[in-house]
Amino acid sequence: MDQNLLLIAMLVLAVGVMWYSGRSRKQQMAKMEEEKREQLRTVTPGAWVHTRVGFWGRFVDLDGDIVVLETTDGHEMYWDRQMIGEIGGEPPLEGAAQEAAEDDEAPEEDEAVLGLEPAADQPDGSEDADAATGAADEADDKN
Repeated sequence: MDQNLLLIAMLVLAVGVMWYSGRSRKQQMAKMEEEKREQLRTVTPGAWVHTRVGFWGRFVDLDGDIVVLETTDGHEMYWDRQMIGEIGGEPPLEGAAQEAAEDDEAPEEDEAVLGLEPAADQPDGSEDADAATGAADEADDKN
């Protein structure tokens, strides 16, 4: 009889812990949802937004649960509010693209490109082209 009473007490305790943890989890989720809504309400147009599927776009507008994001080429895309993962920040390639634009200078003529020797050190091949043209002319004359 004592074992049955102990088993029932443990079962009631387990149900109570499960109920309490589920309740606190729901409160936590509701709090996070409200924070996300507030964050979307205060975001300014032009801010970078990262979706949960990896898309980066600029914030344009919010209409209820629909978020309008602009792609880099100017097209607007409509996203469900729940798909928004991060607001703010900078796309991963944005800084690299700016650095590449700054460093994108044309290589000098004497500079080796991709490990190749500069063109001035290599024969231009014009003698080979002249020889090939001459051989072709001789073959035409014989015919």
